[in-house]
Amino acid sequence: MIAIGYMFIAFAAAACLVFAAKAYIKQPNNILLLILCPTSLLWFDSFIIAMGQSIGEGSLLLIATYIRYSAHWLMLPLLFIAAGLILRGADFKFASNKYVMGVFYFLAAFFIIEDFRHIFIVDFYPACYGDTLRYVTQVPIGQACTPEMEGVGMRVSPAAAILLTLILLVSGIAIWIKHKWPWLALGCFVMFLAAQPTAIGPILSNAGEPVFTFVVTLAAIKFGNRSQEQALPNS
Repeated sequence: MIAIGYMFIAFAAAACLVFAAKAYIKQPNNILLLILCPTSLLWFDSFIIAMGQSIGEGSLLLIATYIRYSAHWLMLPLLFIAAGLILRGADFKFASNKYVMGVFYFLAAFFIIEDFRHIFIVDFYPACYGDTLRYVTQVPIGQACTPEMEGVGMRVSPAAAILLTLILLVSGIAIWIKHKWPWLALGCFVMFLAAQPTAIGPILSNAGEPVFTFVVTLAAIKFGNRSQEQALPNS
């Protein structure tokens, strides 16, 4: 049943990719382009987890794991830049300042370097969650495929994802107040709740990702072109 749930999440993530791609083709803007980068393989993450038991332990699943983690560590931080551009497009004057935008660019570059370096130093270990099999950097308690693997490995900090969600949540609340547009705040709040540890397990965090991606895409559609127009006189 868990594997079926991950497959549904993969389909939802693929739908978000199609939605963002169509929006970009219809009216291109830089925020949508940034969103398309992490969204391009978001579906792959849940799909590989759903198919893990069918693939089985070995080189194929391990290669897919390297792709999953590399995509996450390399492309998720790009959304820090998208967050700054959304604020600029929503007419928050401070976001038009080049030094403020520089902070968003710095955060993106910092977390790309800080997170992606782990791909060269971590090992991956099999973890069993319900009827799923995946490789992880540290086997969570209660998800060991064999008892001696419990807790084995190195935990990689999710600081980038947490900080990004909080920045977009605060930005969404500010946009809600200023523009009476609640969707970014609500979607980020759902993601924040879904990412909390629960007895259900990590599937909730994956389920929150398409919601998060969808509302950020909506924000990019609404505010992206304004951001580009404002960038010309303020660049």
